[in-house]
Amino acid sequence: LARIPWVTKGKGTGVAVQHPAFVGKLLTGPEGIVAERVIREAMTPQFSRALDAVTQVNAVQRAFELAGDASPFGIQLIFLAGQNPRIYAKAIPGFVRAFFSKRFIQRYMAKNRDVVMRHPGLIMPTQGTEFTEAVARGGLLRKGPFKIAGKVLEPFQRGFEGVLAVAQIEEAKGLEHLAHNLDEILQIDQFINEFHGLANTRRIMVGPKWRQLESAAILAPQYNRAIGALLVDAIRGTVGTPFGATTLRTRLARDGLIRGMAAISAMAVAISWARGEDFDQIVDHLIPGSRNFMTWDFEGQRIGPGSKVRSVLNTIGKEWNDPEHLGEIAMENPALAFIRGNLAGVPSTGLDMLLGRDYVGDPTRDGMLSVTKRVAENVIPVWVQSLVFEGGDVQQRITRGAV
Repeated sequence: LARIPWVTKGKGTGVAVQHPAFVGKLLTGPEGIVAERVIREAMTPQFSRALDAVTQVNAVQRAFELAGDASPFGIQLIFLAGQNPRIYAKAIPGFVRAFFSKRFIQRYMAKNRDVVMRHPGLIMPTQGTEFTEAVARGGLLRKGPFKIAGKVLEPFQRGFEGVLAVAQIEEAKGLEHLAHNLDEILQIDQFINEFHGLANTRRIMVGPKWRQLESAAILAPQYNRAIGALLVDAIRGTVGTPFGATTLRTRLARDGLIRGMAAISAMAVAISWARGEDFDQIVDHLIPGSRNFMTWDFEGQRIGPGSKVRSVLNTIGKEWNDPEHLGEIAMENPALAFIRGNLAGVPSTGLDMLLGRDYVGDPTRDGMLSVTKRVAENVIPVWVQSLVFEGGDVQQRITRGAV
């Protein structure tokens, strides 16, 4: 504790006990995942083995769908490119070095140990994330016949965790000068976690049963929770909202989102201008709900940046433009399509097979090929799915897979 500045400065020697975030940092880690599961089962009477099996299968699908590629640059870190381009540029080699080196993350963490200790609320990906849970120690892709798939995904796991570790630590370095006390340090930590799509539901005292239900039902519950908290923080304290006074965390959320969205919008204008589009076409890429919202046609393929914020804005835009479908139980209802698209692997596959179509309208059981495609999507990285299943000529397949 003597190495922590806000303890040695006389701001409370009992702070480590008073803040579960710091205690959690000491007690969790990659090596503690198996022990945590055993303790959870032993101490939680309502623990469901059936739900645990479902969540483990969902974790496998989540690893393939969300972490078996280089997507953090266009999803988790997309707003960082506008908020702090220098840190974004630093994070890129973090992915590459972690992808090829098993010791990069440990060395980087050791080099920046003092920063991590000064920020007890910071979530480090090495503690385990929902995206890489299946590949981590104790995950389903570390057991029996699934080990081969785990070995294939392991470099992507390291790259995913490496790029987020660099972003978390560098962002903490860049913002800690704004804090004057422990409370503001923790506000900075919470903003960084949310800004990069990371959440730890144990830290905010969400019960194990509810965590099970979330993981069984939702594709990325912690990521959704983090982005939802970021959006709430951004409007906290504004006129007409009941969310209380403006805080450092609120100011950081607003600044981060405004800078990020401004950068993405500028990029969209630049791409459209370079493609020779006129004014109306350029504006159409900036309007949520439009078919062209943040997407462009390249070689016959619709391509553009992602993130949950974009999805939320696009859903709101569709509801605004076509409100008569809001009460329908059909995929023409933007809100229902959004919810169905966010279902976890097990319920999503089951519902698609039951209804005969997925949430975008593609058939799922009109022949062996469509059934095989729908089941295989759960255990194949998205970029491989684009190459194999989505059709088109060789150039179109390569374009989709590369992007």
